[in-house]
Amino acid sequence: MFSFSNINVVGLTGMSGAGKSTASKVLKEHGFFVIDCDSEARATVTRSPCIDEVRANFPAVFTDGVFERVKAAKFLFTNPQKLEQYQQIVFPYILYTILNVMNKSDAESILLDAPTLFQSGADDFCNKIIAVVADKTICVERIMKRDSISEDDALLRLNNQPGEEFFLKNADIVIKNNGSVDEFTTKIVAKF
Repeated sequence: MFSFSNINVVGLTGMSGAGKSTASKVLKEHGFFVIDCDSEARATVTRSPCIDEVRANFPAVFTDGVFERVKAAKFLFTNPQKLEQYQQIVFPYILYTILNVMNKSDAESILLDAPTLFQSGADDFCNKIIAVVADKTICVERIMKRDSISEDDALLRLNNQPGEEFFLKNADIVIKNNGSVDEFTTKIVAKF
């Protein structure tokens, strides 16, 4: 059984390309123990029994028995029903992994850096949720540069994720990041 009643758990989420990684670094410098949920998810999905369920349901995203993230992204982001099915398989495993990391930590303040915070159900464990948003055109440019992908692929990712309006309705704090890193950092520090 997991109990986090004595820990300040803050969820960090938002639009792809909006600046969550920058926000995460700033909050780490301000005393948060950061759990990179994306990294934990990537590791979890490649381990049994999760990978076995993925292979049984999505053989098309494997090449010679190896899970191909890029192939999976293209396949899943072009098929909302398959994406939902995939998430229903992997999210329980990922959430269990994240809860274990939280449970093993002796930190007083934990930051869950989680792009799919709401979709996975991890928001249920948060005392507060911060969302980072930016104009869609800016996000597309950042994603293209960060991941070395085309504009079409960047738009495909963004269009399969919640938009700014979702975060405005569901987060406790929303930070807009359309400017420089210094401006963004100042906004984050001002909230804490």
